Amino acid sequence: MIREAEARDAAVIEGLYRELLPDHVGTEVLAERIEEIRCHEHSYLFVYEVQDQIVGTAHLHICLDALAANRPFGVVERVVISDKVRSRGYGSELMKHLEQVCVQLNASKMLLASGASRHGAHHFYTKLGYDGESSKAFKKYL
Repeated sequence: MIREAEARDAAVIEGLYRELLPDHVGTEVLAERIEEIRCHEHSYLFVYEVQDQIVGTAHLHICLDALAANRPFGVVERVVISDKVRSRGYGSELMKHLEQVCVQLNASKMLLASGASRHGAHHFYTKLGYDGESSKAFKKYL
């Protein structure tokens, strides 16, 4: 089952983020921040539950766009499926859910970035129809 994250999910989401970014020293997921996200009109933090256990998460931001009339676009961040249950289709289902939300909101496109060395993830996203060749993402951490 895919649902919006709740405050009670903070510790499990933090654990998933630590799997994704084991060297990131500032990982801290706050219950109150999850509640803020739940109340935010343009932000969705989803979790994937299997037999009452959260096995994955993804964050979707809906961004207003001046280019495409009144159509927004989606930005996907921190897609994580636990190492313990990878390759069972959960990641595909989670991404499909994000896409359905974007379609319902009349989004023109979805963007995501993936770590440069995460070749398995790149293959996964390519299989889902994402084009990793037409653009290049740049980040500057502040």
